[in-house]
Amino acid sequence: MCFFGVLIMVKRGRPAKVLSNEDLIQLQQFLEKLPFLTEIQSHVLRSLLSTEKFDEEIFKKFKTVDRYRVLYQQRQILLEQIKLKAHNQQKLMDNEVEILSLAQQDQDRDTWFRLERALESYQKIHKAVLNDRIRLENEHKREVLNKSRKTLTEAQIKRNEENRRKYELGGAVLAAFKKLNIDISSETPDQITNRIVNNTQFAYSVRTSKIFKEITEQNNNFFKRQNLFLDVLEGLSTWESNHKKLSTIEIEKHQHKHE
Repeated sequence: MCFFGVLIMVKRGRPAKVLSNEDLIQLQQFLEKLPFLTEIQSHVLRSLLSTEKFDEEIFKKFKTVDRYRVLYQQRQILLEQIKLKAHNQQKLMDNEVEILSLAQQDQDRDTWFRLERALESYQKIHKAVLNDRIRLENEHKREVLNKSRKTLTEAQIKRNEENRRKYELGGAVLAAFKKLNIDISSETPDQITNRIVNNTQFAYSVRTSKIFKEITEQNNNFFKRQNLFLDVLEGLSTWESNHKKLSTIEIEKHQHKHE
């Protein structure tokens, strides 16, 4: 039997669905294999077997029955999954126990349609559970992604701040050496670092010396303390003992510790 392509009109806003000759043959074969038919299914099967021209009303019924065919095949997969659970001695839910019981009975018309209704209900629940699981998984993925983006953003902010700080400190170091009229253009970063560290350590040693501490007790002004400290050092070189400057005596006294 050969059918011409049938255009099935669907709800406004959706594209029209076309059932090909192969689709119609498949639908006919599906209906012929069903043990029992509803009134609309019987009407569709008679139309497919007839040579009459299809009208708009039968087009709608084609769509309805074809949708039933797809859902029916999905329900058969669910039924096999329930049977597999029972075979593996997995715990069955109450609706699964009911479905399995109906499936094991003699399939007269009443029992077959009761099984169909039970499977339809189970299918809706299964779809709702699946959709909810997908929704939760998507929410979890979004949460992880948002958290990852937030963490990345915070890391970027911190990194940008660190880079800005390094840039500012680098500029401050260059400005300081320029102010001191010290040319560091040929020095490596390590050499400049060592120069700053050594000068800072020496300055700390000076500030913690006994002479500087005594000066600090008598003068609170930072710059005046430094100048006074230098004057005291210079003054020591003006004092003599046995024709030797006190500064020379102190140098000779401590020289061996630093050789």
